[in-house]
Amino acid sequence: MNTILLIEDNFNNVSLLEDIFLFDDIPARLVSVETGEEGLNRAVELQPALILMDVRLPGIDGLETTQILKRDPRTKDIPVWAITAYAMTGDEERARAAGCCEYIAEEAGINNQE
Repeated sequence: MNTILLIEDNFNNVSLLEDIFLFDDIPARLVSVETGEEGLNRAVELQPALILMDVRLPGIDGLETTQILKRDPRTKDIPVWAITAYAMTGDEERARAAGCCEYIAEEAGINNQE
């Protein structure tokens, strides 16, 4: 079974994605961590098929985390999708420049309800 690593600090967003995996019977294991630092360690350990990366994280933000992953030969080939509930002008371009291959903003379904 493939593993998808979710790097997301907002509990509501984590719960939403867990529910999607559960109810849509997605044939993958979702593993979530709350910080970029944890994500770097887990990406090396798990070698996930995909990383879903929150753009705004405490500590190392999602774009810097992505850049580090893309420089590491052990994780450089793992696709990273940027996700954010707070889309700002230019975020998609910055995410793609950091190494993300997809960009999903709130209007595409991720909803932050703090």
